[in-house]
This record gives sequence, structure tokens and C-alpha cells, in this order.
Amino acid sequence: MEEHRMKSTQRRFHATHTTSGSTQSITSLPDSPELDRAHRLSKYVWQMAVRVVCFIGAVLIWTTWHSWLAVIPIVLAAVIPWVAVILANAGSRAESDIVSPAGAIELYDAVDPRLRERQEDARAEAYRAEQERLREQAQHAQEEWQRNGDRSRVWSAKPRARR
Repeated sequence: MEEHRMKSTQRRFHATHTTSGSTQSITSLPDSPELDRAHRLSKYVWQMAVRVVCFIGAVLIWTTWHSWLAVIPIVLAAVIPWVAVILANAGSRAESDIVSPAGAIELYDAVDPRLRERQEDARAEAYRAEQERLREQAQHAQEEWQRNGDRSRVWSAKPRARR
């Protein structure tokens, strides 16, 4: 009996969580920002290593053959930093990797503008009522203080006798 109840609960849980929208599994989530940064840094370092190899290749080609072919690795070495920066700043996230938080709150139904207007009006009215309540509370506190307020900080009218 207990096993049957667990299976039906699991089926209900699965049905409600798979039909309500796209749910993200932990394996489909994007890398953390730290891992993404480390991955981009690794790619950048490798590209700079290729640039150093291009410079060394240009020097070796020029010293060995005195050929115009030494220009090719020099041009590559000049272009690689630009490409490396573009690729490093691009990151590894695609638009499909953006995950909305579970249980995101919708403030109003954007489809029905009348409902939105009513909700905004109700919110404005609640704000005005709260401001009015606070204003009345402050007024009451001021009147109360004027009636029986703290007189210890007020100077007395008659001077004290000096010794």
C-alpha cells in the first residue's frame, strides 16, 4: 500500500512539474561564473601561446631562408590578440543558457490591461492609505506630546537661585 502511494505521488509530481513549463535539470544548467571565467582564461592563454609560437616561427623562417614567408606568422601574431580578446569576452553562454529562477513572481497579467490597471490602482490606493495612516499617527503623537510631553528638556521659566 505504501509503495503504491509513493508511486502515485511521484507520478503526480512528475506530471505537474513537466507540463507546467520547461524545467531545468542540474546537468543542463550553464557553468558557474567562476568556471566560465576559468575556461575563457584558459582559451586566452592558449591563443597567446600560439602567438608566441608564430613569433618564434617568423624568426626561424627569416634566419633560415631569408624568405618573405616570415610575414605570414607575423601577421598571424598581430591578429591573434584581437581574436583572443573577442572570444574571451564573448564567453561560453548562449541565449538558451539563461535560466529564469524557479517560482518567479509575476506582478500582473500583461495580457489583460484592465486587470493590470486594477492591480496598479489597488496598489496605489494601499500606498495612499498607508501614508495617511502614518500621517495621522504622527499627528496624534505630536498632539499627545504637546499635552503631556517630556518637560525635562524644556528650560524652566524661573531662574534658579545662586549660592
